[in-house]
Amino acid sequence: MKTSAAYLLTFVLGAVQAQASVQCVDGHREMIGPDYMVEYKCGIVRQGDVHNNIATQQQCAELCKNAGRSVCSYHPPTRRCVVGQEGGREVPRPGSIYMQKVEEDVYDPFTEEQDPFGNSQCDDEKAACLLRESNLQAELAKTNAEAEDSKDLFASSCPVQHTKYTTVGGREYRIWCARYHNTSAPKETYNNVDTMAACIKLCSSKSWCTYALHGIFLTNCQLYERKVSHTTTPGLYGHLWNCAVKK
Repeated sequence: MKTSAAYLLTFVLGAVQAQASVQCVDGHREMIGPDYMVEYKCGIVRQGDVHNNIATQQQCAELCKNAGRSVCSYHPPTRRCVVGQEGGREVPRPGSIYMQKVEEDVYDPFTEEQDPFGNSQCDDEKAACLLRESNLQAELAKTNAEAEDSKDLFASSCPVQHTKYTTVGGREYRIWCARYHNTSAPKETYNNVDTMAACIKLCSSKSWCTYALHGIFLTNCQLYERKVSHTTTPGLYGHLWNCAVKK
């Protein structure tokens, strides 16, 4: 009977010593179950739910896995497992094994591997393609502007548009060819304005401008603030000015 008791005591002491001698290695990883791997840190405990009489750190990690927690700590000398609360306070505890779940990257077979050195040929081709696109967009914008200018030139041309209502630069005017209102006291005068359309656009840019005169043989543009109705036929005529009255 004494022999049996002595043997049992020796077995228990051996088990305790075995647990006490469990070594913790920082950074060691261990697979606990499918899709659940932990990484060890030594001498740290995260506060949480305490479980006693847990035989191994693997069993402690199983408790953590089953509870859906990411951190647990095991203290071999006391066989105590602490399943850490998410966001729980972490404190130093000599001899403890801190086990944290490792979030493994899921391989996506449809994701292309990135070449760390890049593909210079592809990069050059891409840059050239972007440059061509930018140039084409600039050419398109220029072509559209030229088309709009051509449309405005026709809309303000004499003698085709004489007495007609027309739209230039988005604003409606009545065109009078070789007929014009009072030429005295223009509010603003511009030189080197080549076309009637350009003169009309200057008038449109001024809220006060009521009519514009453009030289038939001279590239002068005169803007007036004088009140004039677009329905009134100008009283002056001759081959000096064309007139556009804002509607």
